Amino acid sequence: MKAWLNGKIIERTDAHIAISDRGLLLGDGFFETMRAHDGKVAWLSRHLERLNSHAEMIGLDPVLLPNADETARAVTSLWENLDGSDAVIRLTVTRGSGPRAVLPPTDCNPTILMTAASFAKPLPDNGLVLATSKSIRRNPWSVASRIKSLNYLDNIVARREVAAYGADEALILSVDGSVGETTIANLFAVRDGVFYTPASDCGILAGLARQFVIDWCRANDLVVHLTSIDPADLASMDVVFICNALQGIRFVRTVDGVSFDLGRASDSMLVQLAGMLEKSLCLGIEF
Repeated sequence: MKAWLNGKIIERTDAHIAISDRGLLLGDGFFETMRAHDGKVAWLSRHLERLNSHAEMIGLDPVLLPNADETARAVTSLWENLDGSDAVIRLTVTRGSGPRAVLPPTDCNPTILMTAASFAKPLPDNGLVLATSKSIRRNPWSVASRIKSLNYLDNIVARREVAAYGADEALILSVDGSVGETTIANLFAVRDGVFYTPASDCGILAGLARQFVIDWCRANDLVVHLTSIDPADLASMDVVFICNALQGIRFVRTVDGVSFDLGRASDSMLVQLAGMLEKSLCLGIEF
């Protein structure tokens, strides 16, 4: 198995991170997960734009990150060592090594790691079981809520918590008690053909798949509200689904014991949306 580390393709067994790396010691960094098909990443420019915005938010110069051509070549090289046409690519950025201190050095040399693994698209299932985390809330003032931070403890704690309840995934509320997101995806609810999703200012990571759904709704003259959602209002929704740029759309069977009729997920409008997102993830290749 290969890895791309600081500009070079090497064996994973030869990839080493310094013990003084701030990503290891302080979680000082961020990452991006991308879906590749036949060795190319759909939405590559959008993924890299988000990486650049993450860098700016933590005070790291985006010019230090790999550009589109360099990333594309690395993805192709890593994919060639895998089986199957689909892969998940993780691009990890840390601020690099530094002295023992919270304040980062002014002159940093980031550690940049890219890895690839074969990806199997989720099989049709009976819908996801969601449970609300009682211990974790999203904080709209936190940088860590708005980027894919290397410190993933909130998501890990929430996921372990709801696993004990027998749930597939955690629903995480915002600090004001409104609906936020899950540990890995954004949430949408549909009632009478109108789409609802939490506004980005509630502390969520506004994902690329979320934006795809919003744009698709608007292009098809469907109403989509980016708004505060009371958890109690979910019970009145016809359909609830989550989405991200890896798995696409996955429909929800229950939230905290409240059931949704998965038969409604076969509505032609939702089938078309899910199919268009999946097609874009597989075929929307930027050359």
